[in-house]
Amino acid sequence: MTARPLVALSLALLAGCGARTGASLDQSPRGVDAGMDAGPEAGIDSAIPFPDGGHDAGFDGAIDAGCIAVDDACGMVEVCGNGANDDCDEQVDEDCDCEPGSVQGCFLGPPGRRDVGACQDGMQVCTAAGAWGACEGGVLPDEEACTGRDDVCNGCSDQRICPIDCPSPGDPRVPEGVPFAAYTLNAREFYAGPADGFRWLVDGGPCDGLAPRLNSYELTGDREEVATFTPRLSGDYRVTLRVILPGGDRLQCSWVVHVAGPGLRVEMCYPESETEDLDLFLHRPMDSTNWYPSTRSTAHQPLPEASCGWHNCEAVVRQPTHPVTGAPVTRADWGYPTTDISGCENGMLGDQWRMLGACSNPRLDIDNNLSEGIGVPENINVDNPRDGDTFRIMVQNFTGGVARPLVNVYCGGRRVATFGQAPDEVRNFRGPDGNRSIGTMWRVADVTVSVDPDTGETIGCDVIQLHPIGMSTGYRLTLEDNTY
Repeated sequence: MTARPLVALSLALLAGCGARTGASLDQSPRGVDAGMDAGPEAGIDSAIPFPDGGHDAGFDGAIDAGCIAVDDACGMVEVCGNGANDDCDEQVDEDCDCEPGSVQGCFLGPPGRRDVGACQDGMQVCTAAGAWGACEGGVLPDEEACTGRDDVCNGCSDQRICPIDCPSPGDPRVPEGVPFAAYTLNAREFYAGPADGFRWLVDGGPCDGLAPRLNSYELTGDREEVATFTPRLSGDYRVTLRVILPGGDRLQCSWVVHVAGPGLRVEMCYPESETEDLDLFLHRPMDSTNWYPSTRSTAHQPLPEASCGWHNCEAVVRQPTHPVTGAPVTRADWGYPTTDISGCENGMLGDQWRMLGACSNPRLDIDNNLSEGIGVPENINVDNPRDGDTFRIMVQNFTGGVARPLVNVYCGGRRVATFGQAPDEVRNFRGPDGNRSIGTMWRVADVTVSVDPDTGETIGCDVIQLHPIGMSTGYRLTLEDNTY
C-alpha cells in the first residue's frame, strides 16, 4: 500500500462516491489515546499481508450509495487549537503555541473527513518547547478496504459484499472497558465465514515498549477465535483481528477499545523499571504540608497525612507506625467515599481489596517495585474527587540510579497530559541511595479537577507543569528537599 499527499487524496475524493481508485493513505505507526493508540501496522483497517506470507483479500464490487455532502476543501492557513489538518499539509497545529505536556486529539486526514465513518483522531503531545509534536495514531481514509463500513470516511454506505464486518466508532459490539477488567474479543462477532485460523494483536499506550516486560495489558488466546485482553491502564487500545481464510488469503480488521477509569488517574512508567525503584506520590489536595518530616528523613519515612503512595494507599498499610514520629499510620482518608469493589478487585492487590469490601480513594493499584510489580506501570487513582480540588504529582528516585520516568494524567477516562515522553525525557534524574536519604524528587505538575455538579463525574482537568523555582521551563528536580 503506497502513500500520497493528503491534498491529492482530497481531490480524488471530491469526485464523490463513485468507484474507489488509487492508493490508500498510509497512517502513523505510533500514538495513543483521546483518539488512538498506535497500531502495529502502517496501513490500518484494510486487508494487509501477514508478515509470514499471504496476500490481500480484496473483494471489489458495487459501492457507495446514499452519500452525504462532505467538504474536502483545504484552507490556506492552519487554525490553531482545533487539532485539524486545516491546510492539508500532513501536519496539525504546526507553529501553534501550547502548554508543555498537554495532550489533544488530532486528525491528519482532510478536515471534512474527521469523525466521519471509520475515521478517528490520533493524539499529539505539546513538547517542552511549547509546540505541538507529531500527530500519532488515528484512523485515516482508506480507499481500498472492504470491511463493511465507511473506510473512505465520506458518509457513503459501502454496498460491496465484504466477508468481514468491522466496527465503526460507537458500535455496540465494542463496549468501553475498565482498567484490570478482562475484555473478551470474539472473532465471530465480526466474521462469520470459514477460517483456518485467527490472530489477535493489541497495541497500548506510551508506556508500552519502554522496557522488555513493561506492558499496559495482558493478552491471552491471541491465536484463538476468542481472546481476552486485560488492560492495566486507561486509554485507547487498538485491537486488530486477522483472519486466515481457506486457501491462504487473509483479512484484517482494526478498531479501538476505549478503557476509562473514573475520576483522576495518574500513571507512571520508566524504562529502568527492572533495575531501579521509583515511587509515585499524589499530594493531599488544597494542602502544602511537607512530603517528609525533615531533610534528614529517608525515603521510607513520608508523612502519612501529606500524600498518597506506597506507604498508605495500598490495600494493606505496610508500616503501622511512622518510624520517625511514632504516630499511627492509617490508610489515606481525604474525605472521599469508597467505590464499588469491581473497580479494584481485579488488580494485583485484588484479594486484599476484596477483604476490605470496597475500593478506597485515593488508592494505589500498582506499586512498581523490584520485589512485587517488576516492570508494570505504577498508578494512583481518585475515583470521585471534588470539584476544584488541586493535587500535586511527585515522582521520587528511590534507589538513586539514573531513570527516565514518564507520567500520564487521565481525567474522566481521557488523557489530558503527558510529561517525560521522548524527546523531552527527564534528564539527570538520579541521586543518593534513598535508604539513607530523601534522594531526588521530581515535582511534576498540579492538577485541578472539574466535576459535573449533577452527575458527580469528572469532566476535565487543568494541568500546570511545575518548573524550577524562578524559571518558566524545565523539570523541577530537587535533592534532599522535603518541602511541598
